[in-house]
Amino acid sequence: MLIAEKLRFLSLPFFLSLALSAFAEEKKEDSTPAPGHSHSGESFNDGPRQSAVRIDGTGDVHFPITTKWSRGQQMFDQGIGQLHGFWFYEAERTFRQIAAEDPECAMAYWGMAMANWENSKRSKGFIAKAAQRKDKISERERLYISAHEAFLAEEPKDVKKRRQKLIEDMENIIHEFPDDIEAKAILAVRLWQFSRQGIPIGSRESVDALMRQVFEKTPLHPAHHFRIHLWDGKKPKRALSSAAVLHKTAPAIAHMWHMPGHIYDKFKRYAESAYHQEASARIDHAKQSDFRVLPDTIHNYAHNNEWLVRNWNHIGRVDDAVIMSKGLIDNPQHPRLNHYGKGYCSVSFGRKRLIETLERFEKWNEILDLSKTHYLEPTQNDRLQLDRLLVMSRAHFELGDKNSLIGVSNQIEEKINKAEELKKKKKDEARQKAEKEKKNKEETDKIVKEAGKASDNQLKYLRPAIDEINICLELLDGKKLNEERAKKIKRKKSSLALLHLKYGDPNKAKELSEQAVNENQNRTVPLAVRIHVMEKTGDQSAAAAEFSKLEKISAHIQLDAVPFARLLPVAKRLGKPDDWRAKESWRGQDFGSEKPQDLNHLGPLVYQPPTAPDFDLLGEDGSRISLKTFSGKPVILIFYLGHNCEHCVEQLNNFAPLASNFKESGIELVAVGPEPLAELAKAHDFCSSGEKRFPFPLFSDLESGSFKDYRAYDDFEDMPLHGIFLIDQKGRLRWMDAGPEPFQDISFLLRESKRLLSM
Repeated sequence: MLIAEKLRFLSLPFFLSLALSAFAEEKKEDSTPAPGHSHSGESFNDGPRQSAVRIDGTGDVHFPITTKWSRGQQMFDQGIGQLHGFWFYEAERTFRQIAAEDPECAMAYWGMAMANWENSKRSKGFIAKAAQRKDKISERERLYISAHEAFLAEEPKDVKKRRQKLIEDMENIIHEFPDDIEAKAILAVRLWQFSRQGIPIGSRESVDALMRQVFEKTPLHPAHHFRIHLWDGKKPKRALSSAAVLHKTAPAIAHMWHMPGHIYDKFKRYAESAYHQEASARIDHAKQSDFRVLPDTIHNYAHNNEWLVRNWNHIGRVDDAVIMSKGLIDNPQHPRLNHYGKGYCSVSFGRKRLIETLERFEKWNEILDLSKTHYLEPTQNDRLQLDRLLVMSRAHFELGDKNSLIGVSNQIEEKINKAEELKKKKKDEARQKAEKEKKNKEETDKIVKEAGKASDNQLKYLRPAIDEINICLELLDGKKLNEERAKKIKRKKSSLALLHLKYGDPNKAKELSEQAVNENQNRTVPLAVRIHVMEKTGDQSAAAAEFSKLEKISAHIQLDAVPFARLLPVAKRLGKPDDWRAKESWRGQDFGSEKPQDLNHLGPLVYQPPTAPDFDLLGEDGSRISLKTFSGKPVILIFYLGHNCEHCVEQLNNFAPLASNFKESGIELVAVGPEPLAELAKAHDFCSSGEKRFPFPLFSDLESGSFKDYRAYDDFEDMPLHGIFLIDQKGRLRWMDAGPEPFQDISFLLRESKRLLSM
């Protein structure tokens, strides 16, 4: 109490740190987990902590287990289906639900380990729980647990040997229980996974034969997923039959719609590939909203959608490609899941695909308009920033704006100068250090070269950009595009063909357009450019022949897009109607009589934030608030776990200095704790912001009702969690974070809140 009294009057960071140290000492003496942390172990802190529901359509699978819960077997089969569909996050939720209902169900913990296959640290925690319960289950179940327990052990040190041992252990399960088709399915996927980790598949045909045993018993088993992986990139034709039925095996799992796209893409059947990827996107978006998880939580979500954009570009669905790219950029960003520095995530993929789409379909004015918005805003990522400047330079060039093109050139030149200065500085420092340490010449040269490597990598993509801009400036000044100049322009061949047609050699334009078509079969834009080039160079018969090829794949093209709108004179000359597109059809015979269905019922095309639950909270001053209190005004709910949680106190103090910034942005801050009104004031005792009280109100939720409604609650262990939720002016949940530790990057949250609310 003495520490609290001092803090109340002095409010100094020193005393805050002293108080937190005191908390930490108390925790050392008390074995009780910290607030928000699982009582079951560290592995249980992460992952889904909210209850699972029964989901139809996760696969025709049956994996018998020992469980006392009446619904345990049904839910376990659901979890196995989710594992087969790589829906790992939701599979873990399902297995956690079983363990919550039947804590002695050993296979529930085995399932959690399988759902974290690529996270050995968490897997070990789960498999240890399973191993503790091996004496209460069947021999078959024991074999599964023992096999994966040995695989996750630290011995032997050589992981390849442990992988090989797991393969042998799975084969043993099949030998002992030959009717266990799930063992055969799991062995098949492990063989494929391990083939990418140093254990080559000796015979893919033998693995295929193993899966055919599964299909003989269950024709629509989700193992068709693994068959696609097995042959994708090797002999995709062998997996065409699996691609045709995979979405039927587990229609509720988005990834099972995505995977056929791999095979159809290999056969350049882009419409069919896009069809499946669009279904995957819609299912993901529906489930993300229902379960209230951020999009990038889901395995391969961003990858599916960026590939969908690529396929829409191939078939000419321009507006949809732009909408999806923008949707990926609009998705909530998170320091752990989705941001420009991460690369393999929504925002990075969205930015890249948006630039590609706008450039491919020659939307030059739209590029410049979007460069003033969050869609193509400047970033701290050097490569993304150069991509932005480069596409802007191309837009200025195509629109004939020489002055703006020079402006972009100056920005890139400045980056080059800074990179060269930094390179010189780093190399000089490295040389001086090496000489001081009396390194020999060879060692010194190596150290100096390494010191300049980062700048060299940056200059490798900055200098070609300047070279291209300089050539474009010359073209605007009336110079011709000769072969030497063309080599310095790093554009696609179709784009170069158009440049030669306008500024250079028509014969070179014909040559490049032909190469582009040959290298990009069944893609609409290269064909459209080829037709335009042949028509403009006077070869009308060749233009007509190429037009007939484009017609066959034209079902989805957007006629008002520049590459296709240019072809209207050709269509008129050939006696075609204004809408000369072919009717949509599945080209492949492997679908039989199945027709593509409308996909709107599966979910929205882009992620839609869910509606925020209402709440009824009692404030420290006796006032009550609900969601209606903030109608038309954004609010951030901060769920903290009481004044005794040191990290919560730290979080509230991190919010305090920025409270005025949130207020200036029109965002209210509300902190909610699961403690009675009389206890709320104690949190203020630890305020270190220079004020006597936190500059935002504290509210009581003694029964944790709002914690539960917002899913900042561990349903399995019946306890509240730390959480932050941004609710926009329309009452939608725009950003969320809930877990064992409170979110501490408040500056990021402020920036992201302003970005999301500005859309």
